[in-house]
Amino acid sequence: MCMKNIYIIISITIFIASISLFTVLARQSIGVSAVVGNANNSPVVISTNPSSNPKLLWKSKLQNYTLYFRDNEKDPVTYTITPRAGSSNILWGSISKVQYDSASGAYVTFTYLSPSSIPSPNPTSITITFNDGFNLVTKQLNVYVF
Repeated sequence: MCMKNIYIIISITIFIASISLFTVLARQSIGVSAVVGNANNSPVVISTNPSSNPKLLWKSKLQNYTLYFRDNEKDPVTYTITPRAGSSNILWGSISKVQYDSASGAYVTFTYLSPSSIPSPNPTSITITFNDGFNLVTKQLNVYVF
């Protein structure tokens, strides 16, 4: 056999072996997992004081509320307080990075004045909306006025 034929046979053998190897590799499944950097978590309301929901209130009665929420990234958070009936002393505000505690939590405190007459529907609600610039989160507090 001449050298030229040997090179052709070796080349064909390598080519067939590489196709076989490619076919074997292509049939394998590969699991991929990834950690996304800079993912932004939503603010989470951890506790509400008073914790009863619905809260029972007389007509024209003041009630203090405190919400404790956590934002893992300690993003500046704006919030709005929207009562369906009655009124609140703080309708909006913001939490800056320096107002978070060591557990990445912060407090929002407000006073609610229940309506002077029984609202319809009853119970009525107070909606608190948190916005960290990336996520919008709402918490609804129910109030039964009598």
